Amino acid sequence: MKTIAKLLGELIQVAYGCKRHDVFVNYSPHVGSVSVCIYFDKWSTRKDANENHCVYLDEENAAQKLKALIGYIKHLSKEGNQ
Repeated sequence: MKTIAKLLGELIQVAYGCKRHDVFVNYSPHVGSVSVCIYFDKWSTRKDANENHCVYLDEENAAQKLKALIGYIKHLSKEGNQ
């Protein structure tokens, strides 16, 4: 099983690799959470994020949530490359 730290690294890697959509990853150590904002078809000052996700890293299912989020961003990445 991957550690939370490795999953966070993978999350940043897939977010960086997603070129069609803009994915922002924000780690907040003071509350032990990571938030992900996804802007479909690129970021713009004129619109809010299409999706916002937050995972508290001390939750029992934090690793599962991170894996699901990583998989979702990979899916978005593939969608953009078609």
